[in-house]
Amino acid sequence: MEKKDSKFKWNKKNNGTIFGLCLVGVAAFSVLFATGQVKQAQKEKEQLVNEQAAPENSAAENEDISFAPQVDEAMENALDQTTVTLDAAQSLEEMSENMEVSASGDILAEEEGETDLAGEEEMQAVSASGEGVTAQTAQIMPTVTFEESDSLRWPVAGSVVLDYSMDGCIYFPTLQQYKYNPALVIGSDEGAKVVASAKGIVESIQIDEETGTTVTMNLGNGYKLKYGQLQELTVAEGDVVNEGELIGYVSQPTKYYCKEGSNLYFAMTKDEVPVDPILYLE
Repeated sequence: MEKKDSKFKWNKKNNGTIFGLCLVGVAAFSVLFATGQVKQAQKEKEQLVNEQAAPENSAAENEDISFAPQVDEAMENALDQTTVTLDAAQSLEEMSENMEVSASGDILAEEEGETDLAGEEEMQAVSASGEGVTAQTAQIMPTVTFEESDSLRWPVAGSVVLDYSMDGCIYFPTLQQYKYNPALVIGSDEGAKVVASAKGIVESIQIDEETGTTVTMNLGNGYKLKYGQLQELTVAEGDVVNEGELIGYVSQPTKYYCKEGSNLYFAMTKDEVPVDPILYLE
């Protein structure tokens, strides 16, 4: 009898546990089901809200689509007006530049005209001054002329010691040799006066080893006279010396004319070619 009671008690206890577990399961299922319902309700609510908002968005999109061409057209018109404005501004700027260029061209033309006038005036002034200088030069350095038909005055008192000879050689006593002679060697006393044989301009005064102090005078037309073996000159380079005017005095002879004695070396040239002075001496 004791064994039966204990078995009965164990079975009753197990049945209570199973029942409790069932209740827990039912409760969990109820909670899960309720949660699912809530989520479903929220999803449906969101879908409904989206569906209600969709027409508004569609209208807004339609409005945007319908408004877009107007905006594009307005922007194109604005751009066209801006382009026209820019073109007009550029045209005005080009017109202004052309006006400035034209004005500057007129100014340059005026300046060039003034420069030309100034240049002409300057050229006239230079020409006038040149004419003045020429006139003054003509006054200071008068023109001297000598023609082939003109004659020469004897420059010193004396006699010819060595004659002009360019066709053949003559004998030079001091040098003891025969040679050509492009001048007249006129023997004269030391200190004798030497005068100009013709009017001329003193071209140069030189000290020559052979002819000593030598004066060269330009007679004009290519003719020149050379006076050598001089001392105590009374003329200077550039002087205009008239015919018969004192030039200087006969000096002691150089070593080339020791045996010939004191003399005047007298030479004549035409275009730098020796000429016999005796042909022109009176």
